[in-house]
Amino acid sequence: MRDQSIDRIMTPDPVVIGHEESVADARKLFALKKIHHLPVVDEGKLVGILSSSDLHKLYLLQDHATATLNTAVGQIMHKRPVVIDISANLRDAAEILYGSGFHALPVVQGDREIAGIVTSSDLIDALLKTLPVGDGSIIEQPEDGIGSLVEENRRLRAVCDAAEHYIRSGMADREHTVLVKRLEEARGNDDSVSL
Repeated sequence: MRDQSIDRIMTPDPVVIGHEESVADARKLFALKKIHHLPVVDEGKLVGILSSSDLHKLYLLQDHATATLNTAVGQIMHKRPVVIDISANLRDAAEILYGSGFHALPVVQGDREIAGIVTSSDLIDALLKTLPVGDGSIIEQPEDGIGSLVEENRRLRAVCDAAEHYIRSGMADREHTVLVKRLEEARGNDDSVSL
């Protein structure tokens, strides 16, 4: 795992903000995209980073929060963010994050061109996927990501619920129709779902 390339776990093409955009714009991005770190760019090059906790601290320290909303991100960002090159591996990222106290590393290539971002949560997620579960087996992440696995589990749960209602109800005709519908939904357009 430690020799695995950083681009396997990073978020590619992360949400970024321009250094001249306002703190209000940054707040909107944090809320809308549900993220905690914003790489700051100038003409496509990384020039800083801003975290949601930076904004929280700013509001706690500022008496005039409304004036702060109009402040340019470039005035409050961390100007020399610690970065990691796209050719680095997971161990490199873990050592930097552990030693720095940061929770996110912009991933750069070439002349500080932003390629992605890797967070401490990404590293923990990668680690968890290599640790054995209760029976000693290791659960591998499917290639198409965890989102499809969650959706498949939701569809299978609906089938199980419909089957339970079918078995316990006295209205077999109606519940049979619901069960058949849930089975068809679970199969969807993906024939790989095995029931």
